[in-house]
Amino acid sequence: MPEETFRWVITGAVAISTLCIFIMAVVSIGIFRAVTKMQAKVDSVSDRVEPLIDTVRKLTDENAPKVSGIADRAVEIANKAVAIADNARDISDVAREQAHRFSEVGNDIAERTMAQVARADEVVDETLHRVQDAGSGMKEAMMKPVREASGVVAGLKAAVSTYAAGQRPDIGKVTQDEEMFI
Repeated sequence: MPEETFRWVITGAVAISTLCIFIMAVVSIGIFRAVTKMQAKVDSVSDRVEPLIDTVRKLTDENAPKVSGIADRAVEIANKAVAIADNARDISDVAREQAHRFSEVGNDIAERTMAQVARADEVVDETLHRVQDAGSGMKEAMMKPVREASGVVAGLKAAVSTYAAGQRPDIGKVTQDEEMFI
């Protein structure tokens, strides 16, 4: 696979994972808000229902003896009212538990989102490191033949300049040059 295609594929994969993480974060925030609202409503309903249950119990306790002819019927109604009140309390408890579960799910989603963001960051860092390594390798592979060719051209240039002069320097000049060098 050409390197350019590989880079585009990696870029696309990183973009898709980033988009997924962003969507999960948005959904998590939405679920958290919904759970918070539901919990507030359940608490307010529970607070309103409990006084009603107590009132119903008091009314049934106060009025049961007064109704002599239909005492059996009143007891039956009172028992049903108590059962209804107990069911309402159970429903309130279940709703409260569900709200707590939704809250835990929201926290779990937030933690998973943070883990995915960390993984995406690691993938991006590793990809950048590999791209840098590939760039360094390509640069060295391209510069080696250029340096070799430059050395050959310098050698040819020196040879041509030596032969183009046509004669070799005399021994006095060479000696003088060597003495100056030393």
